[in-house]
Amino acid sequence: MKKVNLKIKDKIMLMNMGILIPVITFIYIITINNLYSNVIKSSIDFLTKESYNTQLYIENYIEKDQDLDAETSFINKGPLINTYLANKLNFRTQIYDKTGNILSDSVMNNLNLYNEDITDSINGNKAYVVKKIDGNMYVLFSSPIYFKNVTLGCIRYIYPLHSGQEIINNMFVIMGIIACLSVFISWILSRLFSEKIAGPIKELKIVSEKIAKGEYDNKIEIESGDEIEDFAKTFNLTTESIKNYIESLKEEKQKQKNFLDNVTHELKTPLTAIIGYSELIPRLENKKDVEDSLIYIKKEGRRLLKLVEELLELSKIGKAEFNVDRNGNNLCEVIEEALNVIQLRAKKYDIEIIKEIFDTNLFIDKDKTKQVILNVLDNAIKYSECTSIIVKMEEKDSCVILSIIDDGIGIEKNHLDKLFEPINGVKKVNSISKNGNGLGLCICKEIMKKQNGDIEIYSEEKKWTSVKIIFRKSY
Repeated sequence: MKKVNLKIKDKIMLMNMGILIPVITFIYIITINNLYSNVIKSSIDFLTKESYNTQLYIENYIEKDQDLDAETSFINKGPLINTYLANKLNFRTQIYDKTGNILSDSVMNNLNLYNEDITDSINGNKAYVVKKIDGNMYVLFSSPIYFKNVTLGCIRYIYPLHSGQEIINNMFVIMGIIACLSVFISWILSRLFSEKIAGPIKELKIVSEKIAKGEYDNKIEIESGDEIEDFAKTFNLTTESIKNYIESLKEEKQKQKNFLDNVTHELKTPLTAIIGYSELIPRLENKKDVEDSLIYIKKEGRRLLKLVEELLELSKIGKAEFNVDRNGNNLCEVIEEALNVIQLRAKKYDIEIIKEIFDTNLFIDKDKTKQVILNVLDNAIKYSECTSIIVKMEEKDSCVILSIIDDGIGIEKNHLDKLFEPINGVKKVNSISKNGNGLGLCICKEIMKKQNGDIEIYSEEKKWTSVKIIFRKSY
């Protein structure tokens, strides 16, 4: 047998190809399999969680129907329940009775989808199969439905894997392209520039490790005049894109946090009033005082309900801010309502409320304006250590100015400019409350700006603080 003599370049090339091709193939197979497994696992986790919600929903639904036994109610209400779940989840669902007969299918067709998952589910186990339907992959996930430890039947989710399958297919193509390119480039470089490969690859490895640790400012600087240099430039662009994307995620997370903080603060004021009056009622002997307290509780309860409805609406349309609904309202009446809400707390801390107000109609959002006034009064009670609060109105040019002045400890000058910033507050050691979140005045500023008004704060340390809420008469 004739001995084959290979040059060193050929040996390097064959050695590199012999290592590179199996490694790429192995990574290719492992990655695709892992990606497929993760898509399936993610889908199963989602459907498992949803099955618990469905169990609770159906159980509560059946409990309300006291005219029929649970099994009959489940059979009769099955189609209605299935329609609701399919509309809610936006994918196909089926409901089976305990014998395996289908009660309802949100999509009517002639395909027989009965599989072992239905049998397992009726026997009390959650089960699933992955099946191709009309050329598309689906997870058929079945979960038993119980009522008082008795199996009524099961629900099956027919969950499409379109997006996951698309990701797998795209990854399949991308990794195939990358694999082919890697082999081709390695073959060329092994023959022509084998001695120059180690340096750039080492540099790429070092920078990749730094980027993997979150150090996105690192750049690859390679001036080889070939594909490696182009790859380095593309890598830098990709790194910059990742950095920008992560920054945008952080900003979005902060917006969501701010929105949650705003919601918490919005809900706090009416809840405080409701709790205060509910605690007062058992100590009241006069029937009229009890009735008045119940009226305030009802008003604040309705305001709280309206606020919750608004928050739910904002959540549906994906907004993270509050809108104002301006109408003609008597500012004097709004002030009186706010004073009635906080009068118990003011009395508790022996704070005298002095009013100098008059009737005037303005184009404002009544509830939001009341919230602003309550917030300012609440801050005065909690933080100022005052003995009296003056609430007075005055007209100046085309404005109505509501001033809320306390004779408390005042605010340091270096803090005044920061009071309207989110997550900023002035916390006093001896104040009634040390738990302010610093969001109240920020919200008040936003509300007044949206009403074509403003809010300003003036203070002299150890003497007084004056908050001016400015309303413009023009629409």
